[in-house]
Formats: sequence, C-alpha cells, structure tokens
Amino acid sequence: MGVADRILGILLLLLGLACLVEGIRVWDGMEGTGFMPVIMAVVLGALSLGILVSRSPGRESPLIAWPAKGNRQKIAFIYLSLVLYTLLVPWVGYLIGTPLLLIALVRAMGRIRWGHGLIFSLVTSSCTYFIFKVWLKMPLTAGLLGV
Repeated sequence: MGVADRILGILLLLLGLACLVEGIRVWDGMEGTGFMPVIMAVVLGALSLGILVSRSPGRESPLIAWPAKGNRQKIAFIYLSLVLYTLLVPWVGYLIGTPLLLIALVRAMGRIRWGHGLIFSLVTSSCTYFIFKVWLKMPLTAGLLGV
C-alpha cells in the first residue's frame, strides 16, 4: 500500500467519523436531518476501510502522472465555475444559476453541442427544482426571479 492510499483511507475515515458525530448530534429520527449524515458516515467508513485493507503491504501503487496542460485548464475552469456558482447563486437564484453552471460543466467536460447542453441543463435543473422545492418543500435561493 502506498503512502497516498494510507492518507486517503485515513482522511475518509476521519470524514466518516465527523459525519457520524454530526448525524448523532442532530438526530431526530429516521426521517429527520441526522439520517443522511449517518448514512454518509457508513459509506465513507466502508470505503476507507476498503482502501486501507485492500492492498498487500509489499505492492506499491503505480505513479500517477499530472494531467496534460489542456486537462489542467479544464480542471481549473470546472473549479472556477463551481466557486462562482457558490458565490453568485444567492443573488441570481437557483433557476438561473444552476442551468448556467450545468451548461458550463457539460461544455467543459466534453464536446457537446450548445443545444444539447442547454436541453440537458434545463431538464436537469427543472427536475431538481421540482424534487427539492415542490415535492420536498426545501427552500432554494430565489434570487432575481423571486421564485
């Protein structure tokens, strides 16, 4: 097992423990807010244990090369898009910000036509809006439209 594998396994285990502590702290039943953090703790704990015990001690992980320049630019663009989305969605709102983010991400990750990206982003945003706002009655940022 390589050092990177050990570090990743330990970090996932610590993150799982943090989720478990938070889930127990806010627990109010199987349908309450603490349920999801407990589920995340179980998943992260299982993944971390799988990483920590999966490799034999004598076998090292292969070296991982840095991405090529074009891929690094894509990664930076995706990261920047997510940061901008986080900063701007309170002002522009979920219904405007999310389709714009999805179009940017779909275009950055592959060679997809603008029309297909637009259709994908509108359908995905509409479905998630319906699920979270209408069906689950969760508050989403209204922004400019006030919706």
